[in-house]
Amino acid sequence: MNPPLPLPWLLPLLIVGVLAGLALSWRSTRGLPLPRRALLSGLRALLLGGLAILLVNPGKWTKPTDQTQRPWVVLTDCSASMARPDGASTRYEAAREMAALAQREAKSADLPLRLHAFDESIHPDGPLPQQADGKGSKILSAVEAVFQESSAAGESPAGILVLSDGRQTETPQTGTLEALALRARAREVPVHTLALGTHEPIADLTLRVVRPTIHVFAGQTVRVPVALTLTGPGILRPTLTLADAAGKEIARQTVDLTESKPAYFTFEVPSPAVSSRWTISTPVQDGEARPGNNSGQVSIHVLTSKTRVFLAEGAPYWDSKFLAQLLRQQKHMEVHSVHRLSEQRYFRIDSDSAAPAETAQAVFPETLEELSRYDLIIFGKNIDAFLTPARLDALRTYVRDHGGAVLFSRGKPTTADVAGLEPLEPVTWANTSSSEFRFTPNAEGEAAGLFGESLPAPNASVWTSLPPLKDGRAVLAVKPFTRILADGLAPGSSGKFPALLVRRYGQGVTGLANGDGLWKWDFYPEARELGNMYEDFWTQLIQWMASYSEFLPGQDFSLHLASLQGEVGQPVAVSISYRGSLPAPAPRLRLTREGDKPLDITPAQVADPSGRPHWQATVTPSQPGVWRLSLLDSRPQAPPTPEAELVVPAAPGEMDDLSPDPAFLAQLSESTGGQVIAPTQFAAFLQERLHATAPATIESGAVWQPSWDKAWVAICLSFLPASEWFLRRRQGLV
Repeated sequence: MNPPLPLPWLLPLLIVGVLAGLALSWRSTRGLPLPRRALLSGLRALLLGGLAILLVNPGKWTKPTDQTQRPWVVLTDCSASMARPDGASTRYEAAREMAALAQREAKSADLPLRLHAFDESIHPDGPLPQQADGKGSKILSAVEAVFQESSAAGESPAGILVLSDGRQTETPQTGTLEALALRARAREVPVHTLALGTHEPIADLTLRVVRPTIHVFAGQTVRVPVALTLTGPGILRPTLTLADAAGKEIARQTVDLTESKPAYFTFEVPSPAVSSRWTISTPVQDGEARPGNNSGQVSIHVLTSKTRVFLAEGAPYWDSKFLAQLLRQQKHMEVHSVHRLSEQRYFRIDSDSAAPAETAQAVFPETLEELSRYDLIIFGKNIDAFLTPARLDALRTYVRDHGGAVLFSRGKPTTADVAGLEPLEPVTWANTSSSEFRFTPNAEGEAAGLFGESLPAPNASVWTSLPPLKDGRAVLAVKPFTRILADGLAPGSSGKFPALLVRRYGQGVTGLANGDGLWKWDFYPEARELGNMYEDFWTQLIQWMASYSEFLPGQDFSLHLASLQGEVGQPVAVSISYRGSLPAPAPRLRLTREGDKPLDITPAQVADPSGRPHWQATVTPSQPGVWRLSLLDSRPQAPPTPEAELVVPAAPGEMDDLSPDPAFLAQLSESTGGQVIAPTQFAAFLQERLHATAPATIESGAVWQPSWDKAWVAICLSFLPASEWFLRRRQGLV
């Protein structure tokens, strides 16, 4: 039943109406014999009962169906790259001929076929444009539009045919192709592709800034690594220019390039007085396909606060002596070092003190507050005497919850296993060691940004020329969240062991240099001829560890982006932590881009397992470019605050690379269950696929089918009032 009114309301009304109608009929026949009165009232009752049944509206819900042939959809790329010559014609002309052939084949097979052109959007079904001049090509968006239109029409295509060179000017979001493939397979709509055009060798010079953001101390030398790649034949000698924000040249150098072989070069210049943004560029060469990739920018963040270092050494040797002396010479470091000479004899030497101070106690920061004054704790060998349970508890909290850094500079730091120190060590130690070994950086160290950026690349000849090290301790296991940056290779042995490691521990970081003898890199004349590798190694490693940690030296806040490269319209997560004195001030973020008005963002405070203050926010870049995030601290005389940059590259241009991309089209076909078609096989494909198939049943939404919608019902209901009227007339009641 499907009554016009709810039954609780309709039934009482029907009962009252029927009884009232019968009462009026009985009353109007007074004076007639009883049989005739009963006949007229019976006709009236049947009529009222029939009308009541009509109002109740008996019937059933049904789904009407329609039998139809599933249509084919042909998508033809009309972007500007399709206008490139391809044999005797252009890619687009070949695509138009193929689309016309598909139309004729579909017509002969009596199949519906829809023809759409597309570039940055899909065009309506109809004749193709005469020229290919679209400003972009979005293939996945065009296929998605076909699915949306067919769903709205309540139909499912038999197949989609894409005629294109495969060039795209959109960067699909992660998972877009997978989601589209799942939809196509679920609806049994394969996407067939045909790649048009032949490979066109291009000449292009690509410049990439390896480290978009560099932290450096005032007065220090800045190393700006640059990667160059030449695509195309020949050897080129481009000139690289490093310029400041005002365009003033800082340095330049000419380099040699070989086709398709990346080359790395480094500018070494004094740091600026304040944080700056520099540009590295090279002139556009004749015939370059993409002139927009001949320059890049790097942000130089000048750290104004010194790195505060505490060094504890229990077995003084040349390594510890040279390291302490080197660190005290650095203007950007404030060093406090304690050396244990005997059981009751310790020497403490500070950066601001020319003479050592002798003491009978193992001087070491006792509390978390004292440890928090330092950015880095360096341990040498045999430090057992410095460690107490209370100091170890404070040390673990300092690293885990306050973003501190610990560096084990000479391998295993204690003579015995110390349970409280073990969580900070990156490895589980074995009992054997190597007498001599060669220090060899690896690919992980390069990926981490230490070798190849701050220090020479792993394949640099300097590493094989340095004197060997000794006392490299074997390890049983490397702990989770540890990265092995360099290996130790013993002469005449194919085995290796970790020689340099770094490990995340909570908000902080621990590092390990597994060996002795680095002092020889500074002492031996042959090592000196290779450059000051000893000084570079330690200063760059310490500075790199400081940036690898959650917090930068001298800063109370940390600022980290989920990704340093984003996309227009896509949010990027931002996390902020705090390690200063409580209560923590509420930070704000300032988002700026050159030429735009700054935007202030208030991060939301969230719970953190460590119990320390933590905030999160998201930033969504609206335009390509370099977006700078600055953290604002409202406290008076606040320490320096961190900054970060989000690079949003512009979308690829339609004419940047005119070579077809058959690999992408093949991936689209294979993921959707379609076929990759060669141009010579197109006619055979049409004859095989474009033929009549079993009609598809298309179901629309359910509708109500009433049971009384019959001719005899209308005749009967018309007969009853007519009969009553005729009898009443015969009795003189009308």
